[in-house]
Amino acid sequence: MAPVSSNHEATFAAGPLYRSKRFYTDSAEEACSFVSNIFCPHQLRPAEATGIKSFEMKHARFGRSSSLNYLKYGAPVSVVPGEMRDVFNVQLQLGGTTRTVCADSQADIGMGMAGVLSPTCHVSMDWSADSAMLIYSVTREAVEEKLQAILGGYLADPVVFKPVMDLKSEKGSRWARQLSFLQYELEVADDFMASKLAGENFEEGLILALLYSQQHNYTQALTHGLSPAAPVHVKRAEDYIRANAHQNITIDDLADISGVSARTLFEGFKRFRSTSPMKFLRDIRLAKVHEDLMSAGPNVTVTELAMKWGFSQLGRFSGGYKAMFGKTPSETLQEARQLKRYISGHQLQ
Repeated sequence: MAPVSSNHEATFAAGPLYRSKRFYTDSAEEACSFVSNIFCPHQLRPAEATGIKSFEMKHARFGRSSSLNYLKYGAPVSVVPGEMRDVFNVQLQLGGTTRTVCADSQADIGMGMAGVLSPTCHVSMDWSADSAMLIYSVTREAVEEKLQAILGGYLADPVVFKPVMDLKSEKGSRWARQLSFLQYELEVADDFMASKLAGENFEEGLILALLYSQQHNYTQALTHGLSPAAPVHVKRAEDYIRANAHQNITIDDLADISGVSARTLFEGFKRFRSTSPMKFLRDIRLAKVHEDLMSAGPNVTVTELAMKWGFSQLGRFSGGYKAMFGKTPSETLQEARQLKRYISGHQLQ
């Protein structure tokens, strides 16, 4: 991937992620073992009797669940992970071509494209000798937890992305620019890898951007809510909650809006959403608080935002928030403000 600033072209002479942990070998067995430890167990078969010649991998972890990696084999190889199980990989093609089969889809992925591999899809790849990739890898748990928090409900099926990303499209190029900025920080900023805050916020931004920029089986739900297969009365209640989460809402209100009894409404939510109407409301409000905390001004307080979204018992609110987002509201607010200071102090010239 090209550097984000021409003023720093010399720093990229050593190749992508030149400061990160590196591994070199001419042994296919060693290469397979190393890559398996980073991503998932897989089969590696060189296409020629000479084997691999100049395998190289660079690996940089950041955030809680992510890594950025540079990978090339230096020879034509077949790579068969099967189902990757625990990770999503977004593989930006830096050189050569990789024929990628993901479930029922096959594509020859070259420059200006990326393969998006989902954990539950069977994957096989044929790398050309000059194929090289920059790979963003993130755990399945992190992606699905984030999507569930956004949608405010249970995910009935695993997340499966469209397996090819067009990096020249508006959405694809936007996501690639975020990754390019991350690559830049990993390569030239001395303090980035030491900053837990920066890593976690970059990770969150990349996951959100991936969910909104690359098509997947929940793309429609991001715009219209969860599965339309739910009964009309459940959808009516959900739509009302999303539009009026800042208002005082009771179960009787929801029953009136949905046109069924409270008991029927509870049964519908339990069957189709694996939750209750009031917990759905609470989770939507928690997500709204989180959004506001991430963009809060310098004088905004946690208490102010909690009250805005209907949380009067601050202890229970804080506990529920931490259970959903893995940190307290105060920690989120502090980290968001620190990130703004960090970014403003590291603006590219």
